[in-house]
Amino acid sequence: MRRLERTSLFETPAGFDEPLEMLLGCHRRIEKQLETLKKLRAHIEAHGVDAEATAAAQAVLRYFVQAAANHLEDEEHDLFPLLEQRIDDPGEASRFRAFRDSLETDHRTLESAWARLRRPLEAIAEGFTRTLQPADVQAFVDVYAHHIVAEESLLQEFVDRWLDDRDRQVLGRAMASRRGVPQQRAP
Repeated sequence: MRRLERTSLFETPAGFDEPLEMLLGCHRRIEKQLETLKKLRAHIEAHGVDAEATAAAQAVLRYFVQAAANHLEDEEHDLFPLLEQRIDDPGEASRFRAFRDSLETDHRTLESAWARLRRPLEAIAEGFTRTLQPADVQAFVDVYAHHIVAEESLLQEFVDRWLDDRDRQVLGRAMASRRGVPQQRAP
């Protein structure tokens, strides 16, 4: 397996030349934003909507509206179709389709859970007094936690087994393009 081991004192995010590592690193950032969301709910309950709550809501919104949405598109529009094209073993193809279907079902559930949180977060981000329903926050956190574990359980295996360096470059360029980041071509 092609897992990269980083020995740096500082955790630096993977770049577009390491698309799988970048996708997996996104999970750590999602987890941090979920922690912020949980703290925000408790903060509002204790202190109301103040400047700190507004800033936290803005950060959570910014992340889930842009970065998390890009992450889902990276998977559904680029990674999953590429894997589906490359897997030429019928048993593995069937296994991957079941895995993909499960992840995409999670994606739809996440979108639905996000829709319940987005409006109150937008209001809080603008300084209006709103509450975040504990059940809505917990549902969003729980679905993401389950999804991340499920995705990480097999994704590395499929990518390592079926995608070559050229596929990874294509995937990295698509991810960079989605974000409007010019990517240098290898010499």
